[in-house]
Amino acid sequence: MVWVDNATPEVDAISQWRTIVTICAVLSFFSVVIVSARLWIRDKNHGLAADDWMSAISMVFGLLYSVLCIVQTKYGLGLPIALRPKENLLPYSRSNFAGRPIYQMGISFFKVALLISYLRLFKGTNHLWYRRVVWIAMFFVVAGHLGCSLTLIFACNPVHKSWDPRVDGKCLAPGPSFTAYAIVTIISDVIVAIIPIPVLLQLKVSRGKKIGLIVIFLLGLFTTLCSVFRYMQIDNIQNGDGNSTMLIVWGVIEFNVGNMVSSLPFLAPIFLRKAKEYTSKYSGGSGNGYPSAGGSNGRKLGGGKSGSDAYKLSNISSGLGRKGTFISSKGHPGHSMGSEENILKDSPDGSIMKSVTYSVHVDESERRTQRGDRD
Repeated sequence: MVWVDNATPEVDAISQWRTIVTICAVLSFFSVVIVSARLWIRDKNHGLAADDWMSAISMVFGLLYSVLCIVQTKYGLGLPIALRPKENLLPYSRSNFAGRPIYQMGISFFKVALLISYLRLFKGTNHLWYRRVVWIAMFFVVAGHLGCSLTLIFACNPVHKSWDPRVDGKCLAPGPSFTAYAIVTIISDVIVAIIPIPVLLQLKVSRGKKIGLIVIFLLGLFTTLCSVFRYMQIDNIQNGDGNSTMLIVWGVIEFNVGNMVSSLPFLAPIFLRKAKEYTSKYSGGSGNGYPSAGGSNGRKLGGGKSGSDAYKLSNISSGLGRKGTFISSKGHPGHSMGSEENILKDSPDGSIMKSVTYSVHVDESERRTQRGDRD
């Protein structure tokens, strides 16, 4: 049984459909998981905002695009044009045509989601110039990708020649049009990635957190590399054997990685907090090193019945000054019991007292028993 419809086993073995299906399935899975986690956390804590809805739409478009790419492998995607079964021409062209505007509009949604999150991050601040730049970038991204989508839909005259190449008519030259699409995509990727960096550099946070934020946003530049690699496949398609496998693969990678990167800034704080909680739970000792008063660790200072302590350690205040001088707080009225650290704000030398309190409690019943034994 072969995967490619109307193909011989030999042709099916040559097809790269396994690579395409694997990449589409794996990346779509991680994209859906990460974006869904972001939506769940946002809805639970703050409620969904505009950027969350844009991210959700982008995830849906990305999933649709991956499904259409897998469908195309049934009709010949993954093979050179000469080896594609001629019976599959019409269904392949239809599924390919449907995927083009979905890809172009879909990749704009995760970019808009990031831009909206930038606006919310600095809402109410004095970065008015920054907010204007973000709005301009958002307009460019939406207008650019919408223009590319409409051009792809109406690239041929008549329109249905786009999905039925057997019809007479004219279409835009693929080389220049694909170059224009790639330029719009690459420029918008770079703009979205670098816009927040100047403001992030001014944040009053630790250097580690600042570097982490910048690295997360710079990951968006990886989608730019995907666009470049995708554009480089155009020459192979036009002047080579026509195999568009890597063109599709780089598009799927760009789409799904973009969706994941747009959600990472919302998930990173959760992961960091969980890591700190885990480290705090398993990396310390227990307690403060002092035996608990009245518990099983109380020290017996005198005779008595086994299992009961006639004398147990409790607290009396004593401590060390900052310079190592012993300070006794015994007799200080109103001094609280227990081990504690006190900053002596009214002290003339500003010393810091660390007090540890011990007291001896006598069990009266045990004491009477011992007295009766002596009598």
